[in-house]
Amino acid sequence: MTHFGEHDLTHGSIPHLLAVFSWPLVLTNLLLTSHGLIDMLLAGRFVGADAMSAVTVGGQAILFLITFSMGLAAGGQILIAQLKGADQRSEQSQAVGALFSLSLIAGLAVAVLGFFSAESVLRLLKTPPEAMAGAVTYMRITALSLPFAFLYNAIAGILRGLGDSLRPLLFAASAATLHGGLGLLLMGPFSMGIHGAALATAISQATLALLGVLNLFFRRQGFVFDFRPKSFIPAWDKFRQILKIGVPFGLQMGLLQGSGLVIARLVNPFGVAASAALGAGSRIVGLVTIPLMGIGNGASTIIGQSVGAGKPERVSPAVRWALVYTLGLTAITAALTLLFLAPLIGIFTQEPEVIQIGVHYLTFLAWSYAALSLHSSFNAVVLGVGFSLYSLLAAGAETLVGRIGLAYLFSLWWGLSGIFAAQAIAPYLAVAISLPYYIFGQWRDRKLVE
Repeated sequence: MTHFGEHDLTHGSIPHLLAVFSWPLVLTNLLLTSHGLIDMLLAGRFVGADAMSAVTVGGQAILFLITFSMGLAAGGQILIAQLKGADQRSEQSQAVGALFSLSLIAGLAVAVLGFFSAESVLRLLKTPPEAMAGAVTYMRITALSLPFAFLYNAIAGILRGLGDSLRPLLFAASAATLHGGLGLLLMGPFSMGIHGAALATAISQATLALLGVLNLFFRRQGFVFDFRPKSFIPAWDKFRQILKIGVPFGLQMGLLQGSGLVIARLVNPFGVAASAALGAGSRIVGLVTIPLMGIGNGASTIIGQSVGAGKPERVSPAVRWALVYTLGLTAITAALTLLFLAPLIGIFTQEPEVIQIGVHYLTFLAWSYAALSLHSSFNAVVLGVGFSLYSLLAAGAETLVGRIGLAYLFSLWWGLSGIFAAQAIAPYLAVAISLPYYIFGQWRDRKLVE
């Protein structure tokens, strides 16, 4: 029995499958990103630059804590995709149980860590004094919702590995609608400020996870997992495989988010306006790059199922069509970004200094979009075959050498402009790592399942 939205990605036209499977991924990621975007927009409109800065720094710290769940979900997704391609149903169930258990345990641990370390972390990031109290409040409240964020990421990874990108989209749309309505109500008529933004985020995260669990539970007939208590006891071989793929990928995401924290630390001494501009600009760049990541994720799932089914000939076409789609989108988004720089920043605030710095930031970052397109396509092979250590190497080059090392050096000479320039250069370093792995074909020798 095939569930609503699931696809067997080992047969059929690759450009059609990639388009059909990827567009819900793109929309889902846009909706999930909208949580932080809405918080920042409402903070800027109802409170001011101090609140924008608080949401920026507190939100970046929370995103860093969520990265481990992204790694676990990616590890489970690739393993489940290859098991589905190999048509090993009982093994899929064991992988699902292991991913659920890992995610719940890790989510509880990280929530406790985030709540009690909030003030220390934000001081380490040199949060502007005017934004410190708000940032601590935002981080502590949203940290309490981290178990739900971990659980939802696990559910999304399971469904995507099985070829279902539609249900995560429906869950995310419901949660985003709730989040937007709550945020507007709590920060507008109720005048709850940062407390309102954080509560809206926490409640919507919990709703998202519960929607996913209830949907899988009530539609469990024919699903690979039966939700019996004994099924949550992880099979240790699946436990190890998920960690083997997921830990390096989680470290990769941690490096990317951690580099964002370091950049915030470098920018914060330039003042609240610079911090707010970085937050607004980063949200816009995130929205621009989300379609690229969605297409790369879709390609990696096609590759994972195809490798599991013993069809490596489908790998290269998946990469080529991912390149066609991502580079086409990049051409459009880069042009639109450069044409509407000030209006885009103006969505968040009307403060002239914030707009001026934000325009400066987006002008630099537009030059990085092509590299992000290339890396998302080539890295799909690395992730599809489960070689996340190599993906971690590419992320290390991008973050440690580019985003952090170059940003620090350039800031000594050119200040804010140097920091922004380093962010534009860094993704090209990741391409220099991911491209050779695809070209020289080492991926042909890797497979997680027989």
